[in-house]
Amino acid sequence: MLPDDHATTDSSWAVLISSFDGNSDLWPIFFHYFFQQWPDAPAPVYLVTNFKRYDDPRVLSLCVGRDTDWGSVITASLASIQARYVWMLLDDFFLDRPVLTGRVEEVVGQIASRNGVYLETGRQSDDGPLVESTDLRRIPASNPIAGINSAIYSRQLLLELAKPGNSIWDGNRVMNAMNVAGSPDLYYLREGVPPLISFVEAVKGRFWKPVAIEFMKRTGVTPDLNWRPFPPQGQDPFSKMVRSFHKRRMDWRKSREEKHFAAGRVHEVVRPLEKNS
Repeated sequence: MLPDDHATTDSSWAVLISSFDGNSDLWPIFFHYFFQQWPDAPAPVYLVTNFKRYDDPRVLSLCVGRDTDWGSVITASLASIQARYVWMLLDDFFLDRPVLTGRVEEVVGQIASRNGVYLETGRQSDDGPLVESTDLRRIPASNPIAGINSAIYSRQLLLELAKPGNSIWDGNRVMNAMNVAGSPDLYYLREGVPPLISFVEAVKGRFWKPVAIEFMKRTGVTPDLNWRPFPPQGQDPFSKMVRSFHKRRMDWRKSREEKHFAAGRVHEVVRPLEKNS
């Protein structure tokens, strides 16, 4: 990292949604909640895809081609993003409370002024050294929570985590090693200050989580359960058999779509939720 006497105040930032075509059923629902809760999000919002595009002028689809490895996909995506900081969110993080752009800019400015490289945005704590005149605490080595999650990264750190050939688990291991080594450049917000984000994590093991089904029902959104099922959650043989059947069906559909796009046919455009109804 640069020494303090060479600190840069460049606090430009962008939002990157990590996804792929197999999760394209999530896009209309994700962005429905995203723009409902964050109408003035910085444009464009970048969406990682393979071949499909999302039909919204506020969203730039970064079509990176066939699925390879996580590192290669993220590296290819970052070629289109020159901001110093990247807030990377996953496509099943459905926002359930407003995001305040001014608040995000304030916190990113605090990180930038100290040459920070990482902010865990999903957790707050009173553990770790308080950074004077900020809402930040350094993540201590005794609390190894840094990983690939809802987080703001310096673009340079994200490139290091996402070296071509790296899996997301490789990236997590690098973040954990930095955390355990006591890197002074990793932060989270201290308790008692306004959070940046709140969301419902909607998917586990490729299927809808019960909390997501309840959230969508409560907020008037109807998912396509044929595309992404909500099978029994138990560990009994019947429930496991049903989930296995659905996974095979979803794998077959993904393989068929990849062959379709590889053949050079017209790329599919995914419509926003309002246009699907």
